[in-house]
Amino acid sequence: MSKKKIIIIVLVVVVVGIGGFFAVKKDQGNTKEVQSAKVERGQVVHKVAASGRIQPVVEVNVSADVAGRVIRMAVKEGDWVEKGEFLAQLDATRYKADVDRAEQVLASSEASLSLAELEKNQQFELFQKKLVSELIYQGALVRYQQSLSAKKQAQAALAQSRDNYNKTMMFAPMSGTVTLVNKEVGEMALGSAFSQDIIMIIADLNAMEVLVDVNENDVVDVSLGDTTEIEIDALQDTMFQGVVTEIAHSAQNTGGGSLDQVTNFKVQIRLLDPPPEIRPGMSAAVDIRADVKNDVLYVPIQSITMRKPRQLEEKQNKELSRADSSNNMEDEDLEPVEVVFVLVDSEKGKGKEVVQREVVTGIIGERDFEIVSGLELDDEIVTGPYKEISRGLNDGDKVKITKRKKFNADEKR
Repeated sequence: MSKKKIIIIVLVVVVVGIGGFFAVKKDQGNTKEVQSAKVERGQVVHKVAASGRIQPVVEVNVSADVAGRVIRMAVKEGDWVEKGEFLAQLDATRYKADVDRAEQVLASSEASLSLAELEKNQQFELFQKKLVSELIYQGALVRYQQSLSAKKQAQAALAQSRDNYNKTMMFAPMSGTVTLVNKEVGEMALGSAFSQDIIMIIADLNAMEVLVDVNENDVVDVSLGDTTEIEIDALQDTMFQGVVTEIAHSAQNTGGGSLDQVTNFKVQIRLLDPPPEIRPGMSAAVDIRADVKNDVLYVPIQSITMRKPRQLEEKQNKELSRADSSNNMEDEDLEPVEVVFVLVDSEKGKGKEVVQREVVTGIIGERDFEIVSGLELDDEIVTGPYKEISRGLNDGDKVKITKRKKFNADEKR
């Protein structure tokens, strides 16, 4: 073989090698690095997060019904009291005088009634014998009725006076713990039927609940009887259990009339087996198990993204899309749907590529989405990076599976 032919062959090999090298580099440049996971089957729990404060299920405000100065306080905060036990005493001097006065008025009215009754009976006998006129008899009868009415009024006044006198002594309306004493001996209690002047609070600390605010978007998922996980800020090492017992029907708005307006609903959660360490007013965070699905397919939350239906069928309907541009315009107006990128073997050779697949999702868990349809068990799907899933990946893209990079503090610095 001549030297010239050898040089030509070498040049051809070099050119082919360089072309192949750049083709491989170009192909590698179009390959995107992703992380993947397989579709699994198991339990998905939808939780609604909320926060609030601990309070007793039963709590009674003991207030004064009559005005008076506190002259005796028989209990202090933290004391246990039984129902009917004496709690406090107000100055009763004025009310005792009112009782004495009412008793004297009643005695006087009873004497007047006796005299009027005697006169009525006497005039009746005389009238029967036609010794007096009917007018005289009717006059005696009216005076008797007036005396009877006066006696009843005196009895009512005496009952009211005694009631006010009795209200100067306060007794426990229920058995429980005194959680607040709001008055000291010597202070004035302003009794009123229209406003409370709280002297003390008694609560049953054996039955506690958490009152939380749930956003209007989440309260529709909460039902009576839903179980909850409760974390109390003061006892962070322990997770407590609870049950939803009441859901408010009226909303409470904060920041009304502004862009920061928030609409919440009060939800009461009964605390199961409350520990003795907790106190009313403690802060708590709650996760309400609004829905639980067992033995369902699920995928990580970050693997779900949105694409328009046109993008899902772009590969299959490419020729049809070219022929009918009007259909293409209609597709542009369609709402995006939920999709997952499924890993499949590349049709062009080695490696993997992704296929967009529309899915129907169910409830959302803490880290997973329930898959109602669109995927099968053990399908391999793309789970990251989120930037690629949300914007970068397209149907048919070649990918390379890598491990998720761990955060390195030294590299960060």
